Amino acid sequence: MPSVPKGGVRARRRVRPALWGGGDRQPRGPSEPWRFAAHLILACTWWALAAGHGSAEASWLAKVTVLAERGAGKLGSGELERAARYLRSVKPEASAALAAQATQEGHWIFVNRAGETMTAATPQELTRVAGVLLPEAKADVKLTLYVTEESVFEYRAALKDLPKGSEIFLVSGDESYLIQSTLGRIFAEVRPGLIVELRERKAFEEVVWQLSRPLDKGKVRVLALEPGGPPRLSASPRIDPTTRRALVDIIDPASLPAALGAVRGQTVLVTGRADARLLYVQPASGAERSILLADLFRSAEEADVNLMVLRAASTPRQPGGRNWLWQKVEVKGLEQAMQHPRLADFLGALVGSNGRMLVSATASGGRTAIEVRPATEVAGSGERPAGSLFTGIVSDVTGRVIAVGLEANVSSAERQRELDQRLIPGIPSDVQLGYLALMVVGLCGLSISRAWWGRLWPPEVASDYAGRTGYWAARAVRGAAFLLLFLPLTALVAAPLNLLRHMWDAASAPARLWRRLTGRKSVIARGGGGGGSDVAFAKEAKTAK
Repeated sequence: MPSVPKGGVRARRRVRPALWGGGDRQPRGPSEPWRFAAHLILACTWWALAAGHGSAEASWLAKVTVLAERGAGKLGSGELERAARYLRSVKPEASAALAAQATQEGHWIFVNRAGETMTAATPQELTRVAGVLLPEAKADVKLTLYVTEESVFEYRAALKDLPKGSEIFLVSGDESYLIQSTLGRIFAEVRPGLIVELRERKAFEEVVWQLSRPLDKGKVRVLALEPGGPPRLSASPRIDPTTRRALVDIIDPASLPAALGAVRGQTVLVTGRADARLLYVQPASGAERSILLADLFRSAEEADVNLMVLRAASTPRQPGGRNWLWQKVEVKGLEQAMQHPRLADFLGALVGSNGRMLVSATASGGRTAIEVRPATEVAGSGERPAGSLFTGIVSDVTGRVIAVGLEANVSSAERQRELDQRLIPGIPSDVQLGYLALMVVGLCGLSISRAWWGRLWPPEVASDYAGRTGYWAARAVRGAAFLLLFLPLTALVAAPLNLLRHMWDAASAPARLWRRLTGRKSVIARGGGGGGSDVAFAKEAKTAK
């Protein structure tokens, strides 16, 4: 009878089919770093996704949230609730304040700080809103109304029905903007001296995002266009050792379009007198020179540079040079503007002293064209010819460049969000997120991918190398190629196969358990029948010895 191992059960090795990648699998030694590498990749992926979510305001989850809020706003709850939350966040001194939203039927829904609501459908009901929701307020109190974006952009005709003399604010995001109507057009004051016309919701959101864009003063390059200057720009600005501020960079005007490629991702500020097609600059000596604005903006787009062109009030002298009185030319308000962290405050310091300025933004193809010009459309905001002449004289005498407008070509909100989501510069965020997703999916099929990889690139043998350094270096290269290339490439095949294998193991577990139990009983039964003769034979052998 064949010998039976200790325990009475014959040792059997289970061999998995080659389909699952385990047919010739070698036992894993304790020194192999696969388990550690898998945990490390999971931890890095989790950290990367968390960091990307924190820095990217327009991730897929944020987009879904915005769409859900807009959908709820159409039902009369989402945007109104946001306006009500903003109402509760303002100072309690504004006691006569309500949140409001217009409906498709032309009615108005009002909410007070306590969350009490009232729907007004007729002019008589609109006059009783303050008395119902604000019983502590005086009868002739001036209402402050915080209205939703939907009310302004979709049901703006209903704005005329609001109580006369009310101060109306548009709630957008976490801020509110005072709005006013002039000649049938509606404007919102986004910053003191900067107003935006409320025509389309998407255009307004683009303007607000651009004006709220963080401005890194370390990446703002002020250029002086001087004929005969250097043909290239340095990748980083020159710093004054005394003041620790960026110096003005001098460059030849004809070389500027080609030189923008060296300052990718930075903000470039130039000054001049602009018309519809040309930008005129006045060098330190000689006649004025001109540059095609279209070429400048096209080069800025290709180089991914945020280009801003300040429109000078009079003679387009360049900063850093000298005027006819040998005074140093400076841009008025630039020093104060550089201290502000947001583009809106930056523009306000540069052009806000010239009265109200109208800001418009048009997004197209990943870029946004921004224009800031005098708000002649708003009553009391027009330019005065005499004032403009006096401004030009003051500019020439004092040596300060006074800006009366701005044109810019910058990255759009959508494009900038995509850039912010990138963990590795130069690679689209969708590609990076897809790669990380494949890495995570690949970890679910790690055992199968390892078996395939072993056939494609057999493991190293220590005896083939002269020393341990070469052996471990070869193992590191092989492991990196597997984790970074082969694992994500085979993820979509290995992970489903591994899942099917586990499902098959789970489904066949009762049958395997039954076979194991019945096989053990039969072996024990056979071993018990011959056990007595084996014992007698052992005793006889011992006695003979």
